[in-house]
Amino acid sequence: RALFVWRKFLDDADDGSGKRQDGVNCAVFRREGGLRASDLIQAADVMADERWPRERHYTYVNPRKVRSENPGCCFLKAGWRRCGMTRGGLLILEKPRI
Repeated sequence: RALFVWRKFLDDADDGSGKRQDGVNCAVFRREGGLRASDLIQAADVMADERWPRERHYTYVNPRKVRSENPGCCFLKAGWRRCGMTRGGLLILEKPRI
């Protein structure tokens, strides 16, 4: 009932400072019910840490495409933090390296 996809690459999207996003990117997250989204994200973090130890996890959220008044809320509840916006208006969220 959920899908989570990680990809490791150096992204050319930046936060307006020219800094490229580096780490393991959550490219897709979709939950169709069942467990809380924040619990699924924490479980996916564990799996990513096993595959890519000590790497930063990051994702993008398009605030215009989500119904929540708090875009990225499930990631924030899972221990992630806001770390910027792309030039195109996407919110950048990250879970810092361990």
